[in-house]
Amino acid sequence: MMETPKPRKHRRVPPDLYGNDSQWVLPHEDLEKYTAGGFHPVNLGDIFQGGRYTIHNKLGYGGSSTAWLAYDKDASRWVSIKVKSAAASTEDLDQDQEVSVLKQLERHYTESAHRGPMPFARLLDCFRHTGPNGTHNCLVTDLLGPSLCDVIECYQYREQTFRPDTILRASCQLLDALTFFHQAGYAHGDVSIGNIAFTCQFECDEDIFDATGGDPVTADYTSDQIPWTPELPKHMVQYTLWPRWYESADEDIRLIDVGEAFPVGSTVTEIAQPWNVRSPETFFIGSFDYRHDLWRAGCVLYSLYFQKPPFPTGWRGAGFFISGQVMKLGPLPDSWKTRWEELKEQCENFEEYERGLSPTPIIEMFEPRRNDLRIGWNNEDGDNTDRTGEVTVHDYASLDSLFWVIPGLLQFHPDKRISLLEAASHIRSKWIDYRRVPRLEESRLEQDV
Repeated sequence: MMETPKPRKHRRVPPDLYGNDSQWVLPHEDLEKYTAGGFHPVNLGDIFQGGRYTIHNKLGYGGSSTAWLAYDKDASRWVSIKVKSAAASTEDLDQDQEVSVLKQLERHYTESAHRGPMPFARLLDCFRHTGPNGTHNCLVTDLLGPSLCDVIECYQYREQTFRPDTILRASCQLLDALTFFHQAGYAHGDVSIGNIAFTCQFECDEDIFDATGGDPVTADYTSDQIPWTPELPKHMVQYTLWPRWYESADEDIRLIDVGEAFPVGSTVTEIAQPWNVRSPETFFIGSFDYRHDLWRAGCVLYSLYFQKPPFPTGWRGAGFFISGQVMKLGPLPDSWKTRWEELKEQCENFEEYERGLSPTPIIEMFEPRRNDLRIGWNNEDGDNTDRTGEVTVHDYASLDSLFWVIPGLLQFHPDKRISLLEAASHIRSKWIDYRRVPRLEESRLEQDV
């Protein structure tokens, strides 16, 4: 049995080996990951599975994979292909956790008469591909649009705000999607704005090319000092930010990347997660269960509403980070105080730092933000045009449903968090998605026939 190679340290590969144009394709995955056991060097125009899939653009990258826009010749459709590093791949596709979870989600979706939008990206195909750095698991899924993270970053740059109906619709769909996951037997484990993607409606190939920004920006390997070797890509490719994707009442959201999913009835002690959305129980209890998803959902809903993370990144230690949470959410549970004192003692100059903090309770931030959303949407074009015909007073008023839902999900102790069903029901008790009502009724009639 052949052993999967472990990634080894590659010689330093600076982006300037790809010439001056490399500055235009950043950010980019670490080129040193293109080594034995690491990433497969995917190039534009490459074909997979005997010519069935052709690579046309780059969709993104993570710590252990890259993702690509490809055309499926056999099915005549556009798809996403996730190419895992050789070290993150398995010798048998049935042993790949993502493959197993996606297949179980598909079975549950088929058997459960789920009536809402599909909550996940369907697994269309999976195969193994051998290249210069090893053998890689490749997962072919539905093509989706930009991640919520990408849209928020784009809107921050443009000084643009989400429509209130988008905030409410996406919030409900996320809560419904996590409910679906839990009913299917899995906690997602890594709910974040980077692992939620919008759909992208398109009718022809031109729509796809337009939405993704046309021809990809690339930088070819040009160095004469260090010869190109096959484990490196022939060119760096900038991943698309979907510059021509437009927010619409027709678009849904889906959960992606189920690599950290775990059985809903189990208790987990370790999971990869960014600091700014780390659930409190990972600091104070040392283990967590499916209610970890509730905390992470609260963080996403906060980011949808405020268009920024709930808690800053870059803290110097757990004590500093948790103190920021306390300033927004209030005091920690009494049973955690001993551990809290230990964490504070591990932080240098913590008392001086704490004296400089002032409480900023989440609940006090909601109404000013709602006013900002109203002003921002009406004046996004830089003029005084009244655009309230596109959104309604009902949409803005219904945002107050989040005043209870977000703090309810962001309770420190898992036992105190509201359920996903409670959260979604509360929003829907305040807001009717009238743009979708005819479509939902039509869908119900079709399923009742």
